[in-house]
Amino acid sequence: MSSTPLLAASGSLPGLNVLQDHPAFLRVSHSPWGCIPQNVLVLLRGAMLVYLAAVAAMIGHYKLTEESEDSQWRHFFDFALVSYGLVVIYHAITFSWTYTHLYYPDADSVQGGIESWVVRTMSLPRNMGSLRNQFYFTLFSAATTVFSFMNTAIYWFVTRQHDEAGGEFLVSPLAFSELALDNKMPSPDVTTMDGPFSDLFGEGWYAAFCLFNLYGVTSGLMVLETLFLNSTKRPITLGSHFLGVMVLSGLYLAWGAVGHSLTEWFPFFWMDEEEVGSKEAVTLYCVAFVLLSPIMYTLNLGFVGIREGLTRTFSDRGGVREEL
Repeated sequence: MSSTPLLAASGSLPGLNVLQDHPAFLRVSHSPWGCIPQNVLVLLRGAMLVYLAAVAAMIGHYKLTEESEDSQWRHFFDFALVSYGLVVIYHAITFSWTYTHLYYPDADSVQGGIESWVVRTMSLPRNMGSLRNQFYFTLFSAATTVFSFMNTAIYWFVTRQHDEAGGEFLVSPLAFSELALDNKMPSPDVTTMDGPFSDLFGEGWYAAFCLFNLYGVTSGLMVLETLFLNSTKRPITLGSHFLGVMVLSGLYLAWGAVGHSLTEWFPFFWMDEEEVGSKEAVTLYCVAFVLLSPIMYTLNLGFVGIREGLTRTFSDRGGVREEL
């Protein structure tokens, strides 16, 4: 069995000006880097999937035992858990395709009841040339990455700032001591700030580990996925993908509203009119949430462009060496 990557010298992908191209299903199963052959790619994808599954169990335990006593059904509407679940599903799919594409390239040749069914289930789609199926998959891939980026950005730049403030005016301990030396008593509404991330590391390593994985590591894994583990290109139907991620973001807001009606819990503080002050403010936050999705998708396309530029540069240098 060959363990060479898809972008090899012989049988390589078509050039930039050639219309015929490999489908997205196949591109996601091959790395464009010569230092990552197929057997190594399978190991990397398997390791990432095992890590995500193990962390998912830890996050589940943390959410069920160490967080608030609200209805447990709220977890089905939690944006962080939804985005994490999409990442796990994506890596399970891509690992299955990469594994069977290398070790079981012809699924029909596998005989036996259970083994045959498992191999067929894990194999690449039969109709890989279907443009509609390719669009569905690339939109799913885009939504997975975009939701992961949005989850990270919203938590670290919006949610944490709100939670740390707690509706009070905060000052640093140094400023508080300076006020005391000047015999100026601060307002009763003023409280001192703790050090950065003290709320995370002050609760032990377990909580910090779960939160960093839930709100940061998944985005890092999707960046590594885009840069090193697949050779997908920017889709031709860019407009449809931009519109798609915006529609899916809006659908999540509707899903979150359904969750509130069932559990009386808001996925985000800014969905609560009492927190932000008015329905107009809630509307503005929701519009900003939807508009954040194309920004994050543009960021994802930027990583794709970086990878294409790097691989093209190394490919050109390799060609010069061969000619010399």
